[in-house]
Amino acid sequence: MNPTLFLSFLVVIIGSLVWTATAQEDLESQKQRIIEIFKNADAGSIGESDVVFLVHFLEKHRNVIPLTPEQQSLADAIVRKYNEEKAKQPLVEGAPPQGGWITDALKKLAVEVGLALAEAIKKTLRP
Repeated sequence: MNPTLFLSFLVVIIGSLVWTATAQEDLESQKQRIIEIFKNADAGSIGESDVVFLVHFLEKHRNVIPLTPEQQSLADAIVRKYNEEKAKQPLVEGAPPQGGWITDALKKLAVEVGLALAEAIKKTLRP
């Protein structure tokens, strides 16, 4: 085999292994962040960025965490409600608003979903 071709294959294999390990660490750190945000949360203690983080986590990793049908329904509800509220916001000079539009009702729903998700994540963590 041509040494250049061999080295190219080797670089691709090593790169994919490193990427996979990094992606797994990223998921684990996101799980820990969910637990930290929602361990003692209420609607007044979480910020808009926490709601956005939760929604993006659910959109990306919905099937990674085993949820009961009721919890899955709540998770679907917050993603749907968030996207509906975001779509209602007017564009300012062609750009979406940068914040200030997440309602208290959406925060309450985020806390409910976040607490359930944090408990589900804790159950999946290794002892």
